[in-house]
Amino acid sequence: MAIATISLKPDRQGASLPAAVARHLLDHHADRLPDLSGLTVLVPNQRAGQDFARLLAHAAGLPVLIPPHIVPLKSWAADRADARPGEAQARRLARLHGVLRRETWLGNVDKWALANELLGLADELSAARLGGDVGSQIRALQTAALDRETALIEAVWQALNTGGNDPQARYAAALERVLAQLAGAPRPLYGYALGTLTAVEQQFLERCAGHTAVTLFELAADSSALTHSLQQAWQCTEPPIMVRAAGVASAYTNTPVAARISLNPAPHLEAEARAIAAWVALQLQDGKRDLALIALDRETARRVRALLERMTVRVADETGWTLSTTAAAAVIDRWLECVASDFPHTELLDLLKSPFLLGELALRQDAVLQLELALRRQGVAQGMADIQRLAQGQFGALPPWLAALFGARLGFTQTRAPLAVWVARLLDSLVQLDASLQADAAGAQVLETLEGLRQDLGDDSEKYSFGEWRRWLNLALESANFSDASVASSIVLTSLPAARGRVFEAIAVIGADARHLPAAPAPGLFSQATRAQLGLSTAAAEAVAAAADLIALLGQGNALLSWQAWHDDEPNPASPLVLRLQALHLAAWGSDLPQQGDAEPPACSSSLPSVCTQAAPAVQAVQLPQRYAPTAYQTLLDCPYRFFVKSVLGIRELDEADDALDKSDYGNALHRILKNFHDRQPPVERAAALARLVEVSAAEFAGLPAYTATVWARRWAAIQPAYVDAWLASEAAGWRYQSGETAFEMPYAVAGLGEITLHGRIDRVDRRTDAGGGEALAVIDYKTGASQGLKARLKNPAEAVQLPFYAWLAEAAAAYLPINETPVVLLALDGETDIDAICRRLPALLAAMAAGAALPAGGVDGVCQHCEARGLCRKGMWEEAAAAPAAAGKAAY
Repeated sequence: MAIATISLKPDRQGASLPAAVARHLLDHHADRLPDLSGLTVLVPNQRAGQDFARLLAHAAGLPVLIPPHIVPLKSWAADRADARPGEAQARRLARLHGVLRRETWLGNVDKWALANELLGLADELSAARLGGDVGSQIRALQTAALDRETALIEAVWQALNTGGNDPQARYAAALERVLAQLAGAPRPLYGYALGTLTAVEQQFLERCAGHTAVTLFELAADSSALTHSLQQAWQCTEPPIMVRAAGVASAYTNTPVAARISLNPAPHLEAEARAIAAWVALQLQDGKRDLALIALDRETARRVRALLERMTVRVADETGWTLSTTAAAAVIDRWLECVASDFPHTELLDLLKSPFLLGELALRQDAVLQLELALRRQGVAQGMADIQRLAQGQFGALPPWLAALFGARLGFTQTRAPLAVWVARLLDSLVQLDASLQADAAGAQVLETLEGLRQDLGDDSEKYSFGEWRRWLNLALESANFSDASVASSIVLTSLPAARGRVFEAIAVIGADARHLPAAPAPGLFSQATRAQLGLSTAAAEAVAAAADLIALLGQGNALLSWQAWHDDEPNPASPLVLRLQALHLAAWGSDLPQQGDAEPPACSSSLPSVCTQAAPAVQAVQLPQRYAPTAYQTLLDCPYRFFVKSVLGIRELDEADDALDKSDYGNALHRILKNFHDRQPPVERAAALARLVEVSAAEFAGLPAYTATVWARRWAAIQPAYVDAWLASEAAGWRYQSGETAFEMPYAVAGLGEITLHGRIDRVDRRTDAGGGEALAVIDYKTGASQGLKARLKNPAEAVQLPFYAWLAEAAAAYLPINETPVVLLALDGETDIDAICRRLPALLAAMAAGAALPAGGVDGVCQHCEARGLCRKGMWEEAAAAPAAAGKAAY
């Protein structure tokens, strides 16, 4: 007998294929009721089986129903699998890598990644070939001219997958046992939505048909108006879409698509997530219960889940996370980085702040903060010896939690060893660190995975370095998946293949853009052409299967196709499937598909916060500082909200614990050098002055980290002659150095605020006495930036207020002195600049704030790019203040 294929048409609009299958079985086996245990129904996955059992019971309407044997094909085979364990996948991977690492012609390619991809391809080859004449296929390939990549895959397959103990061979053997059982006791076999079957699975079903009736169900092409329209848009290649549009238009006067499917081209991720959360809330309000969120775009899907949880809507996340992205795996990664790199301070602090290690976190939290501040103040970036010395100075003795960490590091042997030994070393070190990963669901799975790998690789004697082992461990954790099974909900976040054959009342497709639908092939070392040459499934075939899955899914209920219309400031086009559906709908019914509005979810106990309801902050006079340097004034002009964060709230970034000399450190070093140089009254003879500057510079850079200071010292050495020349020229013009790093202060009365102090510290002050005895002052601000940028500031001093502010405080001429290029030339403030007006604007702004003016996030992009408060302000989300004083204050800005 041949396999029978029956096209079913649901008896109502929006009914699913599983519901139609249930009705068909009840009609054709009414004589067996209520006992259907003599039937077997193959389903795509366990959850689809649960849906089918529920539908069958509901459709039967009987007090008691004994259901059929409902099972996925792989689970059926697993029940009949050989009790003897096969070779573990980790062992096969290690065995393959052991061969590849000795092949010099492979170059510098990541051998672990190559081995992992080759192993997957070899298993795919077995799945494709075990159902046919493998020998003839191999002979045909051997007579063809294979490229090097294809030949390599073939060689790996021959070595790993022809002994009968590989996973696909064991699967085929298990199916043989199922077939033997079925031959001994024939029973009708049904199946639906099984997806693309491998050759061995297809052969199994064909052989089953020789013993019993085998029936596969599919949706009829005209099962519903919506399904027919989707098929015309997505599955037909001929005739052209305009002809197909005319066909569906003549068949259905009114659009069957617009009533069921809407689009959501969102401007960005947050907007898309919020629109989907609003859509979910509306579906729940309409009484729908079983909802599917198809997570094509995983990042947006995670945000949707977070928003729904804030609405107290629970979501069962079936997509899960790769084990490497869990907090528990991150702890292990940071621990290994500390072992490998002698405790970099960032990884060290992450470990000390982790609740998974070193006992109760609360007992050490305050001390860890003290240690962090000390590390940052002292610039200790890494090194167990330096950290130990600093901790002993900070606490008087080494804290026990730090001693445990250092002890575990000293006990972690790093000699070359087999993979299983490395894993054992890691597990032992976690015991020494008092790791409590077992209390966390993901942590428990991490430990279980590590222990399983240790056992699977117990007989592998190949030795690896620490770096090679760590690359393998990262790959192992990236290959494992973690799902939180503690959440049970009828709203599921799932993938398109996992939704196959299941029943939902409404569906949202998250990420229906050209990047995700159809899914791009996973990046790898082998091309689609290589896969085609090997006879494996290609991205094109998988795209066809995805379209078929989507048609079956969307035909069940209301659907939302959502995507980001912009990505990284570039247009992000919709999926070709969406574009084709839009084109067919416009041609057939003369209208666009409806788009999801910007509606918020309905009011509930914990609804989503509105996007633009929070007013910009305003402060009381008592909250404003009493002292103002030019940096505070500049911050206020650049962005009032940034001023609010820094000067009102007093929020500061922590110092970087970095002993490398960056540009800021270089500038500070030059300021110290030049103050020391001038304070020592250098000789005015050029050679002697230059020698003095070289001496002072060498002494300063000698106390800085040599491995980075050397580069900066060389840069400054090239500038020193030009600086001496510029200084001697000012001396010749009558200017004499008076002081360096000089503090100036000025009291000023502000309405509503009282008396404030304007202050600043000026790099260099020169004085000149003219022939008539009159004296003049000049204030000089050293700059290590390019002169071009400084000239741009001087063109608009009302917006770059540092130099006018210094000139006002000191009642002097003011100039920048670039010391990062030659020649060294003063860039003076224009004598026509209205310094008084520029500087009196600060008290006016402070008076407006004291009166209640708001402080909006109004920085330009150039300011926001380097703003330490950009994670707080949510620029663009402030509500316009309605109060008149606030409006007046904003006008002042």
